Amino acid sequence: MQKCLKKHAFILWLLFAVVIATLFPSAGAKGGIFHSELTTQIGVWVIFFFQGLSLPTRELKIGYKPKRLHVFVLSWNYVLFPALMVLLLLPLRFVLLPELRLGFCFLAILPTTISSAVVFTTISGGETSNAIFATIFSNLLSILLVPTVALAYLSVGTESIVPLAPLFTKLLILLALPLIAGQVIRKFLADRSVLVSKRIKPLGNWIIIFIVHCAFAQSMSSGFFGQLSATSILTVMSSTVVVLLVVSRLVWWSSALIKPTREQRITAFFCASQKSLATGLPLITSIMVAAPWLVDGAAVLIPLLCYHPAQLVLAGFISDKWACLLYTSPSPRDLFDRIETKSKSLACVF
Repeated sequence: MQKCLKKHAFILWLLFAVVIATLFPSAGAKGGIFHSELTTQIGVWVIFFFQGLSLPTRELKIGYKPKRLHVFVLSWNYVLFPALMVLLLLPLRFVLLPELRLGFCFLAILPTTISSAVVFTTISGGETSNAIFATIFSNLLSILLVPTVALAYLSVGTESIVPLAPLFTKLLILLALPLIAGQVIRKFLADRSVLVSKRIKPLGNWIIIFIVHCAFAQSMSSGFFGQLSATSILTVMSSTVVVLLVVSRLVWWSSALIKPTREQRITAFFCASQKSLATGLPLITSIMVAAPWLVDGAAVLIPLLCYHPAQLVLAGFISDKWACLLYTSPSPRDLFDRIETKSKSLACVF
């Protein structure tokens, strides 16, 4: 029981943060003792600084071949997943609020996970070097693509004039500068930066939990959640599972078209079907900070918060099956190492 709680601690704390925000929204809402625009900006800045400190960009040169594998992953991350999401949302436009549908659209354009995709790829016998390249490149590209696509969609969807220049200036300060600063420090203090990034990773988790709490507290104070029915919540949860299963199946089927090896196909599957909470949540939050008048912050986070644990459960189940095929007769030590690695992967933020 204790091991299970420890393994899923991050997800449980996220749920706890949502519950506290629902019961006691005043402290976390805007104007409360904990929440202000400055605290959110600092939180996002720190998260991307940590990412810059921990991203092993020097290792990109190891796994960049075959290029068709990375084109496939990026195509699913930023083209095919969003296109499929638009089709899947068509029957839901009558039952879901626009804010929730926007959350699904934001989910579709987010980058892949980093740690989880790499760990599950390794457990399943995939190409780890390819997974490292694909995940890092997808996350670096997201800093440019996600805000651009999101702001363009919001400006059209809300029929309001969005001043892009000041918004992108804010996003540059919130996202790019801390990432670059972290990378510069990592370049000159490589060994120490790796050690520091591992030790301060829990702080990044707590910042994410804090941001989620403030977003939901603000939504409770504004009255948004009063519009949500039990049917809407169940529809979001079930739709998230359907999206995950459909995308996972199509990714696996379409990966055969690039004629990969078995190891490369496994890599393509995990890197193309997963979505990052650790990068996605700060990206969405930064957009909301830059344009707070456009949409409710918590509403667009709900699909991502549902998708994240669901993808970990599915990836854990699939990696178990593939690991059994890879290690038909594992030694007790091999079996222990695989179980330990999987347990750590489920606690990953990326």
